[in-house]
Amino acid sequence: MVRMMAVFMVVVLVLAAVSGCRRSAIPEHHVRMAKGGKAYGGTYRINMLRGSPSALDPVRVSSKLADDICLQIFDRLITFDSLLGVQGELATRWEISEDGTEYVFHLRTDVRFHDDVCFPQGRGRRLTAHDMVYSLVRACDPTQKTLSFWAFQDRVLGASRFHRDRELGRATRPPEGIVAPDDSTLVITLERPFAPFLLTLASGFGCAVPHEAVEHYGEEFFRHPVGSGPFMFREWREDQQITLVRNPNYWQHDEAGNRLPFLDGVRIEFIKDDNVQFAAFKQGLLEECFTIPTEVFPLLVDASTGNLRAPSSAFALQRTPALCTWFVDCLCTEAPFNDRRVRRALSMSIDRHRLVKFVLQGQPFAAATHGITPPVLLDYPIDSVRGLGFDPDRARAELAQAGFPNGRGFPEVTLTIYSEPRLKQTAEALQQMWREQLGITMKIRVLQFAQFLQEAEAGRLQLWGTRWYGDYPDAETFLGLFNGAVVPTDPHGASYPNSTRYNDPTVTQYLMAGVGEPDRERRHTMYRKAESLVAEDSPALLLFYEMHYRLLQSYVRDTPLDPMARVVLKHTWFAS
Repeated sequence: MVRMMAVFMVVVLVLAAVSGCRRSAIPEHHVRMAKGGKAYGGTYRINMLRGSPSALDPVRVSSKLADDICLQIFDRLITFDSLLGVQGELATRWEISEDGTEYVFHLRTDVRFHDDVCFPQGRGRRLTAHDMVYSLVRACDPTQKTLSFWAFQDRVLGASRFHRDRELGRATRPPEGIVAPDDSTLVITLERPFAPFLLTLASGFGCAVPHEAVEHYGEEFFRHPVGSGPFMFREWREDQQITLVRNPNYWQHDEAGNRLPFLDGVRIEFIKDDNVQFAAFKQGLLEECFTIPTEVFPLLVDASTGNLRAPSSAFALQRTPALCTWFVDCLCTEAPFNDRRVRRALSMSIDRHRLVKFVLQGQPFAAATHGITPPVLLDYPIDSVRGLGFDPDRARAELAQAGFPNGRGFPEVTLTIYSEPRLKQTAEALQQMWREQLGITMKIRVLQFAQFLQEAEAGRLQLWGTRWYGDYPDAETFLGLFNGAVVPTDPHGASYPNSTRYNDPTVTQYLMAGVGEPDRERRHTMYRKAESLVAEDSPALLLFYEMHYRLLQSYVRDTPLDPMARVVLKHTWFAS
């Protein structure tokens, strides 16, 4: 009855939203005009449903949530435009050697770090190529609690040796593959070609960090980030709010000559209920509402067209297929999920089309019936990867072969999730499907997001629901989740990004062959072979491919929505 009342109230709210709702008030301080009819001022208020990030140190970023916040604070060596095309940020240009092993970056010379007490007189100094060397070496240093070493391991010359020596407490020299011959040139040398390497540098570990801040804040640097990006860190109230303010010395200008950013600041909230988030947006307390509550969606949006059912002048709707897939991970090193027959049985008893159409009201882009790579990379033929479809009879047969006929003797397992509304709805649907089709009892446990990440990476979860946003537009960013080469020997050592600890030598061999292949077609052939094997083994039980929906207040300008749903606010401004 309580649930029905809550849904009724949401329906009332939506009907009010789509019929004659008032124009939301523009935030205060919207006063300074800029060239080209734009304006400076205002605070962009955004909510992130997952809760506070675990860290804002770029080398410790392990979630899209943290990466989106870091995107405001730090500049990166390279970045992507709204179509996910590669463009320079700190790098103005670069050259790659013919054999694909040497990358030479030419950096900007007009970039300064944020003013902060870690610097003499509190004034940020000029950023140089030596800062990029320092930042990239930190990503390889286990004493910095890095989660980014996977991107350098057995790729960058000397990185694995450096990491091993630091882990053992031995005196060592920095990786010889990361050097700065002068203040504006960075050279990265690989052990062997790795085709997507340039794209990986648009990730968090490609951010520039000043050594002064790391030394000044020490263990607390992850809570006091200092970068050179468009906004400066001001305050972090755990699980409530993070406040950023405009960097008045930011180097970038728009096409009219206006110094970016336009906004005075950004306020990030951590409301965990999507209905509460939607209500706050409708009241004009947020500038955007990313994801629409499941109950609201069919009343607000026509899924067949992607348009608002009753267009309103109070807000605008954006949508785009996402570089994101949702799935349930299995810990492949411990029973019962070390048996592929168990994993396959669970996978084949998931009615994904029912999940998408009825449980999630048509919000996702599509049921995940192929591989883990979402169907948004136009030159990667994911349709040729055959996934495990809904086949309850085969599922029951696989489970019986594993020694659990009709679920008899199967241990009670726990599906762990974090506090995300659609994930909870999905978990409850899976609980019912597995009980009906396999006779399996499953409990659901909800953790705070930071704890969820820590336990998954440490191999302490049996089964957990999550999603993966591609770090860059290449299938390897998804297939790397199953790279056995990054699985540690310690059963509870951090295994990132391969949290399932799946380790199939053939898959790893195909993956390594693919990333070393400069020819795109041949590279994709290797990727497809690896992905097809992973689909058969089911270390991750695929659920659905994501579709992004975002509501914006009518006065918000220049905030594009891309397939990675990156939060890029340095161009955003408020119209009067």
